[in-house]
Amino acid sequence: MTVPVRAGEVETTFVLDTGIGPTLLTESLARQVGCESTGDVFTGSRMSGQEVSLPLARVPSLAFGDLELRDFEVGILDTTGFPPELAEIGGFLSLAFFAEHAFTVDYPAGCIVLGSAPAGGIPVEIEVERDGPSLDVFLPLTLPGGVEISAEVDMGSDALILDERFAAEVGVDLDAPEVRRVEGTDETGGTFTRWFTTLPGRIEPTGAPELAQAQPDVMFQRIVHDGLVGDAFLRRQPVTYDIRTSTVIFGLARAV
Repeated sequence: MTVPVRAGEVETTFVLDTGIGPTLLTESLARQVGCESTGDVFTGSRMSGQEVSLPLARVPSLAFGDLELRDFEVGILDTTGFPPELAEIGGFLSLAFFAEHAFTVDYPAGCIVLGSAPAGGIPVEIEVERDGPSLDVFLPLTLPGGVEISAEVDMGSDALILDERFAAEVGVDLDAPEVRRVEGTDETGGTFTRWFTTLPGRIEPTGAPELAQAQPDVMFQRIVHDGLVGDAFLRRQPVTYDIRTSTVIFGLARAV
């Protein structure tokens, strides 16, 4: 999901991504708007466990809609080797930008609304994880068979992703012929094995059966989290993020 952002006096486009951690500016945009290096480095982990380090800087101003933050700490991203479709992207807008301001991603309407959640939603308490300039949120999620996990909310992913250790617990045989297996190397050089299938049964935010999703597509991989819940689940309804109250509010969705 891309959104219009103003960095300094530069109008540009960012990717909105709840799973990115810190807000990021490309090296070229950082130079253009006069970001000042802090001299510090942020080191985080990808879901597969590889560490990624980024130099930190402060952007004079960063604005999305009516929300403008000044002297805001960001990571500086080297986009060398990025695919062509990201060539015009100025950066990634993370939940850290919205730490003090609620906002709603209204998927059905195709827009983002700053401010409190619309009436009639279903609130779910989340865990907020902060690490310097990075902010991530984790949703309690119940899998088939009553297995309860903590899943990172990641708009940058599509299908549900689960650590491979949960496969047997939710009734999936990773060696079954209908399960597609892929081995490869990611963009950081790390090797992976991934299994793709349909999850038998339903997933739901724990305590909110109204939001259940039946038989979602799922990818299994060895990852550092229990799982990631992605766009395929989120886009069925408006989703409000209120970091100040550690709450995500979902618009009512039918179980599908």
